Amino acid sequence: MPGLPISRRHLILTGSALAATAAMPVAARAQAPAPAGTPTDSPLVRQLYGGRWPDDATTRKVYDDFLLQRAVQAYMLTLPALNVIGMRDGSEATFGRGYHVLPIWKDRMGARTWVPTPNCDVVYSMSYLNLKETGPLVVYAPPNVIGMFTDFLQRTLTDVGAAGPDLGRGGLYLLLPPGYDGAVPGGYHAVRSRTYNVFLFFRTVLTAGPNGPDTTKAVATAEMTRVYPLGSLERNRPPMQFPNASRIRVNMMYPTDFTYWEKLKRFIDDEPVECLEPNVRGMLASLGIIKGQPFAPDARRREILTQAVETAARMIFAVRIEPEALPNLPYYPDRQYVNAWGGVDADFNAPSYQSIDQRASYFQAAYSSAPAMVVDAVGLGSKYPIAIRDANGELLDGNRSYRLRLPPNIPALLYWAVTIYNPADGTMPETAQAFPSRNQFDNVTTNADGSVELFFGPERHAAAPERNWIQTLRDRGFMVAVRLYGTNATFYDQSWRPDDIVRLG
Repeated sequence: MPGLPISRRHLILTGSALAATAAMPVAARAQAPAPAGTPTDSPLVRQLYGGRWPDDATTRKVYDDFLLQRAVQAYMLTLPALNVIGMRDGSEATFGRGYHVLPIWKDRMGARTWVPTPNCDVVYSMSYLNLKETGPLVVYAPPNVIGMFTDFLQRTLTDVGAAGPDLGRGGLYLLLPPGYDGAVPGGYHAVRSRTYNVFLFFRTVLTAGPNGPDTTKAVATAEMTRVYPLGSLERNRPPMQFPNASRIRVNMMYPTDFTYWEKLKRFIDDEPVECLEPNVRGMLASLGIIKGQPFAPDARRREILTQAVETAARMIFAVRIEPEALPNLPYYPDRQYVNAWGGVDADFNAPSYQSIDQRASYFQAAYSSAPAMVVDAVGLGSKYPIAIRDANGELLDGNRSYRLRLPPNIPALLYWAVTIYNPADGTMPETAQAFPSRNQFDNVTTNADGSVELFFGPERHAAAPERNWIQTLRDRGFMVAVRLYGTNATFYDQSWRPDDIVRLG
């Protein structure tokens, strides 16, 4: 077709080709067969039942597996809340509730109090404040308190004491609820909570008595605490109550059955949406836990959710034991001690992620994470090297005897203590001894060079002075916490390190 423009020739030729194709038989237009061995389905089609629908039993089984996995992850993400909810519910059922009720362990906290890794070498004061009921609350913290306020996801609002804004002199703290838009008067250390519920946790330090630790001054200091609504008049405030919690058996642990989810649902309903990340709420929604909506799982879902509580606990325990699970745990390059925070901050944030495994591991066997426990505050903070293995890397066994040597010049300006715990949840083993612990006020035998040797075992080893022995339970594991309050520089530069625990015989 000479003489035609190029575009015109192209249209004519294309039309001719289409006409010729249309005239071809259908079989001639079919795709050529693929070479032998070439897949003809996409990868996911091949993976998901070869392009066929699964049968109902298979779908149900896979969906149940999904619910179980989702519930396990939801448990790990919400354990900090249930940890403190368990403490609150156990405390209020035993000692009463209200902002004016402050239980104090006036004779120290022993094994009759079930709570994760309690410190029996200070005097504890702990209460649970509901700002939804009261509005802003004022708390007078006495001088020389070591403490903190946290919200009910155990995010620290502020340290209290030498590491806090009162600098150990005592002061007035103002706790503001979520959404508060009123005036904030001067004269207070004001902090805003992301949950209506706030945990008050104060510790006061023992003094040396003639026969061991003396709690008198520590209790008197704790009983100076005052809590009252902002703007209230003195004559209208209920008097403070300070029940002695030391001699009462009380369960303040988080649930280990289906009630975990029921308590979590009440928390979700009571607290503002903003207190919890949307993706966590989305995970809970998969389980039927949605703010303001009924939570009524059928028998099958209840069984799955119950199984998840048990499975999650075992998985977290495995994470705590398996060395490769938390690679940042080791405190020293040549010791078995681990750092419960794994080198991250008090909210378990690393530079580019939040260590949710570290956080779940912590709250399975501990509570209250505050900056003063994590940062290198020389002379002010507190440190807690923890051992679950002996010098040979073997897990600690309550049937055996061990020795721990603390080198001279223990770096604790306030005090040091060594305590053993049940490894599963951090509760104290209940033995014939009053406390599973020894501290610097216990009149322990000290070596000529200033070092201290402590002994662990079901019976006192022949080499162990009576005051240097901590009794273990047979057929149980145990873990050891070294507490250093007012930690000085030799700890931070690691020129002072506790010796590894050595098995005897």
